[in-house]
Amino acid sequence: MPPMGYSEYSRTEEQQTDNKEKILLMLLEGAARFTRFARMGLEKQSIQLKGENISKVLAILTELDCALDRDVGAEFVASLSDLYRYMMDRLSYANINNEKEPLEEVEQLLVKIREGFEGAAESLHDKTKVISQEPVPPKPQIQRGFSMAA
Repeated sequence: MPPMGYSEYSRTEEQQTDNKEKILLMLLEGAARFTRFARMGLEKQSIQLKGENISKVLAILTELDCALDRDVGAEFVASLSDLYRYMMDRLSYANINNEKEPLEEVEQLLVKIREGFEGAAESLHDKTKVISQEPVPPKPQIQRGFSMAA
């Protein structure tokens, strides 16, 4: 039987994940949080806490990289993929060398990426809202029946 907290978390998450933008933002937020926990593990000299949380961040970054649609916006997607891989390299370096600076760097990058995607999602929703609020022109009346031209 799963712990009570997990089932509550799962139920809440299911209700909140109604679109891809929210899922992406939640993953980036979680990755930043796990990076913070890894840094705390390093400060407390808890190898287990550090390692488990770095593994979680690596898993999230790997999934985000694999989920990129490489057919759309090829240049942007390639840059984002390179950034994800760079962060994975920095996390591995921090894990092996027990260094805090790469963890801080990755956390800052994750926060910036999240802020960027959050702004893009808001902009997208604002445009959708404006489009949906525009009045729809009435459909022209189609005259049915016979017409005689003189």
